[in-house]
Amino acid sequence: MSRALGPRPPLAAGNAALAWTLIIIFWGLAGLAWLAWAAARLSAAAVSARIPPFSVHWVSALLHGRTAQAWPGTPTLLVAVTGTVLGAALAAVTVTALRIIARRATRPGDPVAALNRDRSLRRLARDEAAGQGIRLRPSLAGARPGSLAPADIGLVLGRLKQPGGNGPDLYASWEDTLIAFMGPRSGKTTSLGIPYVLSAPGAVIATSNKSDLWAATADLRAAPGAHVWVFDPQRITAAGQRWWWNPLAALTSVEAAHRLASHFVLTIDDESKRDIWGPAAQELLTSLLLAAAASRRTLREVSRWLDDPGSPTPAELLEDAGYPALGSALRGAQHGAPETRDGIYQTARTAAKCLHDEDIMAWVTPPRNRRLPAFDPDRFPATRDTLYLLTESRSAASPLIAGLTDTTLRAGRRRAEQAGGRLDPPMVAMLDEAANICRIADLPDLYSHLGSRGMIPVTILQSYEQGEMVWGSKGMAALWGASTRKLIGASLHSPRLARDVALLVGHHDVPVRSVSVGDGRASEQISWQRRMILEASDIAAIERGTALLLSAGNRPALLDLRPWYASPDARRIDAARLRAEAAIQRAAQAAGPGGPPASGGHARPHERTEGEGLMTEAAS
Repeated sequence: MSRALGPRPPLAAGNAALAWTLIIIFWGLAGLAWLAWAAARLSAAAVSARIPPFSVHWVSALLHGRTAQAWPGTPTLLVAVTGTVLGAALAAVTVTALRIIARRATRPGDPVAALNRDRSLRRLARDEAAGQGIRLRPSLAGARPGSLAPADIGLVLGRLKQPGGNGPDLYASWEDTLIAFMGPRSGKTTSLGIPYVLSAPGAVIATSNKSDLWAATADLRAAPGAHVWVFDPQRITAAGQRWWWNPLAALTSVEAAHRLASHFVLTIDDESKRDIWGPAAQELLTSLLLAAAASRRTLREVSRWLDDPGSPTPAELLEDAGYPALGSALRGAQHGAPETRDGIYQTARTAAKCLHDEDIMAWVTPPRNRRLPAFDPDRFPATRDTLYLLTESRSAASPLIAGLTDTTLRAGRRRAEQAGGRLDPPMVAMLDEAANICRIADLPDLYSHLGSRGMIPVTILQSYEQGEMVWGSKGMAALWGASTRKLIGASLHSPRLARDVALLVGHHDVPVRSVSVGDGRASEQISWQRRMILEASDIAAIERGTALLLSAGNRPALLDLRPWYASPDARRIDAARLRAEAAIQRAAQAAGPGGPPASGGHARPHERTEGEGLMTEAAS
């Protein structure tokens, strides 16, 4: 009968127990005897006496109690005290050594030890990452790598886990593109969102469906010459409206209008309806959006045209603006079979239902009763401003959030081209809940070149399947392939992704000790087995605060994430967060049971308007 005892063979398996016991007893007694002789030697030196050398005869004299022979001329009490001190010191050294060995020793099959063998991961550590940061940012030319602040080096991915303790911090450079898979309440905001927004040296785009990211960072991002923009039609932050954006201003071509229309169509929940009527609805929205933009109208007119399928106005405006083919296609859709026309228009109305919400329209149409500054996407990439885009669900303002994010990223690309190829300082796009509230249709294509332009996207998804629902299997595969840094975090409930990642992590050889029992005897044998470093179940069970890093050109690595509350600025961040949350609470209390504060309210803890200093906290 043979039985595998597992990857960590016990020392006392089989016939080894008696041998180890005898070895420990023998060397233990020998060590005690030598310790007694050393104590006697030191004591004798203190009183100018001499003792015989360590030998069997000396040990025999000690065992028979002949102290006068073992340490002649030396008080026994002095020997006893010296021996006690030596024993305590030796015990302390031994315990310390055992602890160090235990901390550094790894059990066979330990994934941390298996993954940590790749020395190429040191390229992501501070020294080499700092050198790369200097190379990618002309403004840092001449700086010494050791003098750079972490915010200038790159985005901190986490601290490398090592068997002997903490390893070095690993960085994403200013030409990397990141994607993270982390489930709800897995620390994605505390470990990625807040640290990345605060450490970004240039402009930042941050999307979220909650107020926590804004609350912890907006006050600290507001600095002289930096503006904080908050797009919050649903009043998640109770910050009030302080600016507006015209989505039609950038529609100077059919391609630009088609791209904006795609953000609306992607919000349709019914996939079958989106597949059948989506392309035609996108073509209809393209025509209406371009007609409104070319005639200097607003999205309110687009909403009215959607409600009136027979209106000839948009087709006429397209023809007058020099888009006769698009105008003709729009007339064809209007005069087609009633069932087809109704299906196209109804799908388009469903995709653009946010245009019927006055709270949302107030942010994307010219203000009626007050003067507000307009957000300029072309200016934003060259600043150190922060743009917060918030909505609670993809059915509300999410197509406009996707449109504004896309417009700003493309403006950043143009600005980078004007600057010689890269933005300096780089721009960070923190796209939390990207599959829900920021569905950019061609995000996989943008990922292929954003990093080379000095724009660092960080897309956070809850699962691989969530991405496939938005961009399809091919689009999600392209997004995965274009991401140079991938983080697999906690609460990942995606069996397919867990299996695929386990295969990418690879295998290693594990020693297995077997015990065979037969004929009243036991024998042992050690064999090597090829096993996966991390099983799919291990990937799914990654602890909160830990992530698996997949990086181009390196073996996978396990990291300890760096949450904001473990940073040196934790006290300041917490204070800013508490001020913001208190402002939201006061705004909610002032609104009472009737609902949230009016869109024009100003219950914000911080805001820096252009040309003004930090505004004081104001109650709603």
